[in-house]
Amino acid sequence: MVRNAVRSFAEDVLGPGVQERDELEEYPSDLVEAMAELNLFGLTCPPEYGGAGSDTVSYAISIEELSRVDPSVGVSLAVHNSVATYPILYHGTDEQKERWLPELSTGKRIGAFCLSEAQA
Repeated sequence: MVRNAVRSFAEDVLGPGVQERDELEEYPSDLVEAMAELNLFGLTCPPEYGGAGSDTVSYAISIEELSRVDPSVGVSLAVHNSVATYPILYHGTDEQKERWLPELSTGKRIGAFCLSEAQA
């Protein structure tokens, strides 16, 4: 069920314009609301914070299906769910969880990280 829902979304909603977005190096900001409706920003977050509470397999399948059509969306949602949301969920204080998780889970805020490579 998860695979079919995310695959349909990826093909029908993300698919149109994917090549143009890639060439222009644009993120599909106009589709954030649609991604939020599928709870893609809250895949790994529990329902009490507005998330889907998905298991690891459902999470991996979702990222895989998104990446089949638009790898940049797959990667950005993987970073959002694992690198940004996960540490707060499992290591944050109650105050941090209450402040950040509801907005991260619903796509009102999008997580990111910065990586620097010496000599790059």
